Amino acid sequence: MALRLTNAGDYAIRSMIFIASLPEDAVVLRSEICETQKIPSSFMAKILRSLVRAQLLRSTRGVNGGFSLARPAAEMTLLDILEAIEGPLGLTDCVPNPEECEHSMNCPANAVWARVQNSIKEIPRGSTLEDLVNMPRKNARVVFIDEPNEGEAEQAAEMTLLDILEAIE
Repeated sequence: MALRLTNAGDYAIRSMIFIASLPEDAVVLRSEICETQKIPSSFMAKILRSLVRAQLLRSTRGVNGGFSLARPAAEMTLLDILEAIEGPLGLTDCVPNPEECEHSMNCPANAVWARVQNSIKEIPRGSTLEDLVNMPRKNARVVFIDEPNEGEAEQAAEMTLLDILEAIE
């Protein structure tokens, strides 16, 4: 099973971090976002439309037009950005919409998947755009504060789904 962010989700996050890192009330052109973030222009247009529709960005037309944040970066979460592009995050089809799955009422795994999904959403829900902009950097690279050491990484790789679920409780 691969839980993977789409290119659109990745581009949206990178774009929003870029825009949020500009001076307050700055307006940026799509071409500048594309150039600095190395994103294809036609793809970026679709992403920006979705972010405007989700009221995360404001679009201004005209000579001084472009895109700017629709509200403060501290009020936008990573989950807001992801769901504006990807739609509601769902590990399985039955967790967000149990009525659409004929097995959900009689499936012992359904409760487990719901807990896993809530845990997956917890980190992006608790991470604001401002947090991402202010991430500590050294030599222009992000410093990962919670990076596991070698022993922790090996231990994490050996964890089963049951171990993860027990740790969540």
